Amino acid sequence: MAKAATATKTVVEETVTLTLSKEEAEVVMTLAGSVTGSSETSPRKHADSVYYALSAEGLTARYRRHLDGMRFLDQPKSRTW
Repeated sequence: MAKAATATKTVVEETVTLTLSKEEAEVVMTLAGSVTGSSETSPRKHADSVYYALSAEGLTARYRRHLDGMRFLDQPKSRTW
């Protein structure tokens, strides 16, 4: 006797909520908009998502002029506040 079945897969995606000032969000948007690579197979697909979500909220990436000579640290500088 033949049998047929339909399988349903539920994917639960972890999320993070982050509260930023407008200026902090614009910095994040600037950095996200500067990620290169494939928009389908590299981290850029996530950076694009962040960029367009912030853009939809009316923010702009207005810190591009600060990207020249930008360097990344192995870890953030310690906070003094």
